[in-house]
Amino acid sequence: MSAPEEPDDLDVGDLVPRDPRDAMSLQTAWLRSFLAVADKGGFGAATAALHLSQSRVSAHIAALEHTLGVTLFDRKARPICTTAAGELFRGHAMAALLELQRGVEAVRSTLDNVVAQVTIGSYPSVSSTYLPGILQELQACHPGVTVELHEGTAATLEEMVASGTVDLAFRPLLPKMRETTLCHRTIWHEDIVVVMREHDPLAAQESVGVEDLLARPLIGNPAGTEEDGGGFDLRNTLGEAAGRASIAYLTDQPTTLVALVRAAFGIGVINRLALQTTSTEGLTIRTIDSPTAHRNVALFWLRRRADSAVVKAFLDAQERAPLPPGVLPI
Repeated sequence: MSAPEEPDDLDVGDLVPRDPRDAMSLQTAWLRSFLAVADKGGFGAATAALHLSQSRVSAHIAALEHTLGVTLFDRKARPICTTAAGELFRGHAMAALLELQRGVEAVRSTLDNVVAQVTIGSYPSVSSTYLPGILQELQACHPGVTVELHEGTAATLEEMVASGTVDLAFRPLLPKMRETTLCHRTIWHEDIVVVMREHDPLAAQESVGVEDLLARPLIGNPAGTEEDGGGFDLRNTLGEAAGRASIAYLTDQPTTLVALVRAAFGIGVINRLALQTTSTEGLTIRTIDSPTAHRNVALFWLRRRADSAVVKAFLDAQERAPLPPGVLPI
């Protein structure tokens, strides 16, 4: 008896799940939430990485476990860890998402006229002074590309681009990226400066020394603990003397920093570009006598996305856009 002939073409009906627990019932959002919880060791940490509420992540995991008919996490363990079934499924889930992403990127890379969405990570001073010019260049050459913007700090921007939440992210080179699978393009160099009230005694000096700063209450950015990069530019500028600094306030917002300086809570230490986003009328800005009173800003993206048409389109637009005021090209 001869074997039955194989069909020439796969019928779409063959892909329709015949069992509610079939793989076709799974949603990619469930898989992303599962992998985030497994990688981060908890629901709370996963929510920060995914930028979703904890209830949404929990719902994704519950739906996935119900569909698979197994328990994926030992919730009594601290930190939470995968069960044997969860660990077995983990590799398959990761491989499935990676393969699907490769398919998306392969399709996008064949487009003559890019029609896609690009997701950008940024921080407020770049978003307000530099990004609009890039978007104008992008729109002129690729009107079919839409842009989604996510803003954050140096630490959260690293997480966004490393996890694939964003396609590209603007970020200072320091603190150093821990993720090694990233490409980057250094764009500009800018000073870290001190801002003070115009009648402050330090305003009479052409520049301010580290010892001058150590004698005063300081206001820096971004907010957060030292481990999370809080006040990094300030601490980096002071170098080994940072431990002697009196840091009065840390804030993510240049307008808040300037307002605190106006109200005489201290003097501010901040990158020069950030001051372009707020009024400094009545204040004095001075350079700092420190070999580390500067920073370089770069654009980062995943190496595996380097050939994506939409990533290439954004990189081309960035290269053509004029730099913001107060910075020096690399």
